[in-house]
Amino acid sequence: MKKLLLIMIVAIMALAAVVPAFAQEEHACAHDGTTIESLHHCVAHAAEMGHITKPGVTNALLTKLEAAQSAYEAGNTNASLNVLNAFINQVNAQTGKSIEAEHAGHLIEHAWNVINAINA
Repeated sequence: MKKLLLIMIVAIMALAAVVPAFAQEEHACAHDGTTIESLHHCVAHAAEMGHITKPGVTNALLTKLEAAQSAYEAGNTNASLNVLNAFINQVNAQTGKSIEAEHAGHLIEHAWNVINAINA
């Protein structure tokens, strides 16, 4: 009985140590979620992890984010916000097709965080 209890405690401790790492790797951003650059990294990471299945979709999303960053750096926040909205529209259009639904939700939430930060 003591041996079984010890095995269960060790197993629970091992899972407690591993599960948060998997959760962060799969669905959470390990970076600041309020910059266009961080959203760019998030899209690249999603593609690397297989959450975005078509390279053309990844490239189109990254191109939009590069355009949004360029507009923002040039002081044209309206253009930057328009491109970020186009990004959200494309993610919505690809949800369940080329982008896993759960991760699409994360990308959209991340994009809204960026939009809110720009508007602040």
